[in-house]
Amino acid sequence: MDPQELSCHQTLEKRWKGATKILFGAELGPLEEYKNWLCNFNEEVMRRNSSLSGKPVSYVDAKFRENSKWISFDEVDFNKKFQPLSINDVKDIDSIVSAVQERIFYTGNIILGNSQYVYESTNINDSYYMLNCAKLGDSKYIAHSTLGRLCEDCFGCNGIGESKFCLKCYETYRDVRSFELWRSENCSDCYYSYNLASCSDCMYSFNIKNKRFTIGNLALPQEKYAAIKKALLSQMASELTKQKRIYSLVDLLAKCSTDTSEFSHLKFDSPSPHTDLAPIQNAFDQTSKVIFGKPLGHLDDYQKWLERNSREKAYGKSAVSSKPIIIGDYSSFFELPRNRLVKFDESLKIGENFHISDSDASRLTLQNAHEFLGNIAFCPPEYEQGTNTNTIECPTTASSANCYRSYPNILSKFIAYSFWPRTSEHIFGSAMMFDSEFCINSYYSLKLHRCLEMDSCRDCSDSLFCHNVESTADSMFCFNSKNLRNAIGNAPLPKEKYSSIKSSILSQLTNELQKKKSLKYDIYSIGSPHP
Repeated sequence: MDPQELSCHQTLEKRWKGATKILFGAELGPLEEYKNWLCNFNEEVMRRNSSLSGKPVSYVDAKFRENSKWISFDEVDFNKKFQPLSINDVKDIDSIVSAVQERIFYTGNIILGNSQYVYESTNINDSYYMLNCAKLGDSKYIAHSTLGRLCEDCFGCNGIGESKFCLKCYETYRDVRSFELWRSENCSDCYYSYNLASCSDCMYSFNIKNKRFTIGNLALPQEKYAAIKKALLSQMASELTKQKRIYSLVDLLAKCSTDTSEFSHLKFDSPSPHTDLAPIQNAFDQTSKVIFGKPLGHLDDYQKWLERNSREKAYGKSAVSSKPIIIGDYSSFFELPRNRLVKFDESLKIGENFHISDSDASRLTLQNAHEFLGNIAFCPPEYEQGTNTNTIECPTTASSANCYRSYPNILSKFIAYSFWPRTSEHIFGSAMMFDSEFCINSYYSLKLHRCLEMDSCRDCSDSLFCHNVESTADSMFCFNSKNLRNAIGNAPLPKEKYSSIKSSILSQLTNELQKKKSLKYDIYSIGSPHP
């Protein structure tokens, strides 16, 4: 272990001790002893060995083929020159894919911007002291966590935003000093809770707003709450120290039981806003015309192709009304027991109307908590924030319009079959596309325009089948390069020659799509000898 890596481990050990002392009133022991527990609900961070050096390389959860070639970001030679392909090598897609095999390496350990002391991590930008993390930015002192930005002192978290001193928290926004807090915002000092907003000092509480000193949704005098909290934290610290793990909110929910007749007096009338697929279909026509030169046809005919490398969705029913529910595969929502799911508006009514009794609060312990929570412990995996219009089968959306079978849509419009578009439009079959437009089947990229099958790219336009390229335009089948134009396989060509080859390739792709509604190759398969 080199001195910087040792410093990273030592610093995170110190921050871990400080965080556990804040959360539980006691230090719990070495961070390494809790690694498996901290990682168990996180997104996968793939490990491979560099094909050049054999060093360990970390990757996000993309659909790479096992027999691909791997390289660490710090091993990439962005200035390496390649000879143009021969005329026989560019006659069709199969020929190009075969000819560029030696040039294709998939890059991991991607650490960008002003980042230091980052290890066993990838897709990290402008961050410090990060260990075993992925898809995090503008953060520091984070270990065993995935997906987030602007966070500090977080451990074992997934889907965190602007949060501090959080342990095993999921889908947070501006939360601090919390443990097993899920899908909550602007909260502090909360434990084993779900869907809280602007709350503080809450334990075992669900679907409430603007509350303090609650146990099981019951507001208590501060002194009584403090006494119960002290006892519960002592039990948690003891269990963690002994077992190096403790039950999750998911485990707690699975043990709860409910008599649904208790909710018979509540009216669950979810609104059914008018929706129209036509604007989204029109956007798909426009996007496919921009990329392929002609509209491809009906959007849903291409569902399987568009979803090939995006995120899954699952479908369930509300536990109290049997109304349909969509669950997106992010922030560990797939882990939630299906029999504890409700619609968002239903969750608020339950939160307003149900709480445990004062005597139950006094009797509640770490081990028996589930016995008292059956009528309040429900989780809405769907929610909307801001003003949203014409969002169809989208479980989570914020200030977006004309979105279809995608989530979470953030400040975006004209989206379909995609995962987490942000400030983007005309995006189809993609994942984590930020500040981009008119793209199909592109992933983990920033500021792309009119692109197809791109991965881990930024500031690119009019390109297809590229990985880890930057500031590139009108290029195809390029890997690990910068500042290319009119290039195939990282080798620039005269503009007229490139345009002729691109026209031929796009014609082949269009014919294949219209015939099969899918393509043989994608950006994750072209680097495999037998895709």
